[in-house]
This record gives sequence, C-alpha cells and structure tokens, in this order.
Amino acid sequence: MLLNPPHPKGKGFTREGRCTQESGAWATQWPPLSLATCARVVERDGHNLRVIDCPAVGVDRSSLAAMIKQIQPDFVFWNTATPTLKDDLALAETVRKAAPHAVTGVYGTHVTVLPEVALQSPCIDAVIRGEPEQTTRELCACQDGQITGVQGISYKHRRDGKLHHNPDRGFLPPEDIPSPAWYHLDTRPYRLPISGKRFLIIAPIRGCPFDCSFCTASVYYGKKLRKRPIQNVVDEIEENIRRFKVRDFLVWADTFTANRKYIEDFCHEILGRALKIFWTCNSRVDTVDKNLLSLMKQAGLWMISFGLESGNIEILKRTRKKIDLETSEIAVTAAHQLGIRVSGHFMLGLPGETEKTLQETLDFALGLPLDIAQFYAAAPFPGTEMYEDAVQNNWLRADSGFSQSQACMDLPGLPAHRVDAFRRRAFRAFYMRPRILRGLLAMARPGTIRNAGRELKRCGKWAGLFE
Repeated sequence: MLLNPPHPKGKGFTREGRCTQESGAWATQWPPLSLATCARVVERDGHNLRVIDCPAVGVDRSSLAAMIKQIQPDFVFWNTATPTLKDDLALAETVRKAAPHAVTGVYGTHVTVLPEVALQSPCIDAVIRGEPEQTTRELCACQDGQITGVQGISYKHRRDGKLHHNPDRGFLPPEDIPSPAWYHLDTRPYRLPISGKRFLIIAPIRGCPFDCSFCTASVYYGKKLRKRPIQNVVDEIEENIRRFKVRDFLVWADTFTANRKYIEDFCHEILGRALKIFWTCNSRVDTVDKNLLSLMKQAGLWMISFGLESGNIEILKRTRKKIDLETSEIAVTAAHQLGIRVSGHFMLGLPGETEKTLQETLDFALGLPLDIAQFYAAAPFPGTEMYEDAVQNNWLRADSGFSQSQACMDLPGLPAHRVDAFRRRAFRAFYMRPRILRGLLAMARPGTIRNAGRELKRCGKWAGLFE
C-alpha cells in the first residue's frame, strides 16, 4: 500500500517533495506524483498494490485502518510533510495495529534530513531517504522483512534498537525515471484552481542546480538536472489524453525552465504532434525571455508561476536566489504582454525582514501585471540554510509548525504574529482590486466563484481563500 495520509483536520493536503500545502478554495489537491511513480516500478516486479490518496477521496484515519486490516498488506509506505509531521508519523501506530506484520516506511524531505525523528516511533521500520522509487522497489523485494541491506534507508534494528543509516542511493538516470501510474488512483478529484478542470502532473525534469537558502528541492531530487527524453514525456502526455481524457497538465519540476534547449525541444515536439493541450509550469525570472515564452504559449502554456520572493533587493540577496527586481519585472511583463496568465509567489518574514521591507514586497506585487499572487509565510524547513539560521539564532517559536500558512519565526523586531497580520493585509490588498477580480471571473468555471464565497464565509478571513 502506498498512501498520502489523511489530514489531521480532514482537509485536503498535498505532500510532494518540497511542496506541502493545504487545499483551499483557490489552491488544489495535487495528484501524488511520488506514489504513482513508485507504483510504476513496484508493479513491474509483479506485486499487487493499492495507492490511496486519502485527502483526495475523503478517507479518514478510521476508514484507512479498516482498509489496511482487511487487505493485510506486506508493506505500507506513505508520504510525510513538515506541517503535518506529528500526525503523519502517528499513522504508524494505526498501521501496525491493523497489519502487525507489515513493513512500514515513510517518504519526505523532513524525514530524509532528520530520519531519527521518524524512527522514534517503534512502528516505523524504515525512512526512505530522498528519491524514493528504486528504494521502494528493493524494499518490496525483501523477504520476511529483512530490509537491513537496502541502500537509501535509515532504520532501527529490532534486536538492539540502534539507528542505522545505510549509504545514500544514487539518483536514477534520466531515461530510467518512471512515468506515473495514474491508473492506480481515482483521478477525478484533481481539479485546477478556479476553473475546476481536471488535470494531471507531467514531470519531465528532476534536480535543481540553484542554492536558494529557503528551499528543500535538492534534498529530494539532488542538484544535477536530469532531463527525461522528450519523446517519452510527450508519449506520456498522449497516453494521459487517451486514457483519462485530460488535456490540462501541471508541468512539475523544481525549475522547469532551467535548460532552454530542453524547453524548446519539448515545445517543438508538442507542436510537431499537433497536440491541443493546456499547461502551467513554474519558472525563474532569469531563465526566460519573450521569444521562449512565445514558443511555450504556442505549445499550450497558459499560466506561468514565478518565484519572486521579495520586493527588497537586500532580502533577495540573503536568500541567494540571485535575481533582482528589474529582471522580475521584465519577465512578468513579457508573459503578460503575450497573454499568458502570471502567478507570483512571495515569502513574508524572511531573515532580515522588517515592517518596511514587508510593505516594499506588497508594493512590488501590486505594481506588477500579475493575475494571481501567493503570499507565504517564510518557513525554515529542515535541510535548508534558513533552518540552520533559525535554530542558531533562536528564531523558532516553541509551538512552531513549520507551515507556510502561519509564520513560525520571531525575527528581531518582527514577531511572527505581525507577519501573519501582514499576510492577511497583503491578500486583501491584492485581490480586492477590480482588475484582479475580473480576471478571476474570466478564468472561473460556473460555480467555482460561488464555492469560493462559501469558503470565505466559513474561513472568516481572506487568507484562507488562497492557501
């Protein structure tokens, strides 16, 4: 069994590598890519398997326990995320009680960096560190739970109780990166924000060569770019069109536009096959220009997301993002002029932040031709330089949950509650403008704005709409 665990409060929740987020009215439940790629490699060896995205299909803890008890799997592996870590790890006790002989294991960036945290639970047999597919496959080939020789895991020996960290596993070559086996999941719940259209994830590239101080990307997939063969990727797109009747895709990569030639080849292959698809992707502002964006639009790009982070150049320098405000403005404007929707992502409460720099970031966001903006609370996830700084300087709050939806650092002169208050103000300032509201209405499928209104009434605050 491969699981995305239930959210402790019954909400939707995506746990995928560096991206961990709740689903609200404007966000969405992402298809669990790692579970689907692990399913692909496990089934090649002839194993029977079940993949359950609990938040997507409404399976709670008690229902999941009943399923596990009935099926009695030999192996149960599940995703974890920093914001829900306590509950994710507590699931192990439920699994052990329902299937006492099952080998249990957990994925995720947090447990990769701090496997000893997960192994405090006597019901977790292994932490699967980093890229999970081949390690999962080898674990499932173990007889009688004898997992001690598998590379890429940490485990606690059942006899002596000692922690063991086996050697790291090398990353898969690009041509061996599996396509996701979405047919093991009910794909109907995965819907795009606002429009409500069904979508799936395409993941052409793994790895990120950049050194941003706040990002855990390299923890999961490493720093070297591994580019899957273009023909394989576009074959996968065609298969998804045929099998699932889906033409909308999220192109998932830590930085999809890191290699220009690969993007050009990708677009030309789509155009050469005359595929009518619609896709979104993320990007750095310093890896695109108007010519590349124009080609991407011809191949179906309708929205692009840029990590803009801050409107203060000194804050940006501290993140080691290596971008500047002028480059951000050029990229956003170029996409806007081409008719591509633009989403900007900002982080509030970064090290060095003040009330003044918060306002500069909001002013910067309001001055750009963005269609959507996300204002996150800076979260010092384990495995990042920002986490080391937060620990060293005692910035972390005692009750910290490491969530991008709620600030967890009390910075000098800027307590966490002030960051949270500013986030609410930023959402209101951005989305209450007529141009933005008209744009959302233009993108919306009938009924989705009404659903958002109900969410607004339920949440009682604007920020809840966009997290």
